Amino acid sequence: MMAGTRFGNELRRWYRHAQRLFHVLVGLTFLALAVAGAWVSFGEWRDYLRTPSAGVWRFGILVGFTVMLVILGLYSFLKARGVRER
Repeated sequence: MMAGTRFGNELRRWYRHAQRLFHVLVGLTFLALAVAGAWVSFGEWRDYLRTPSAGVWRFGILVGFTVMLVILGLYSFLKARGVRER
């Protein structure tokens, strides 16, 4: 009977590690997309400085989307840290 309990505990431990790894990978993906968004936003800002008549709407939307990706990435890291033993 003791072997079944040890096996179950080991499975739960591996499951928690898998959850943490998943949240970290999702967080890294969001942060990589945020870096790409920042790169594109910088290009849009340079285009706006060349031709101010084009407006800043596209730049503003890209910056907002980039900020949202950063928030989601940080939240995912917090979720990974919050995976606890039940």
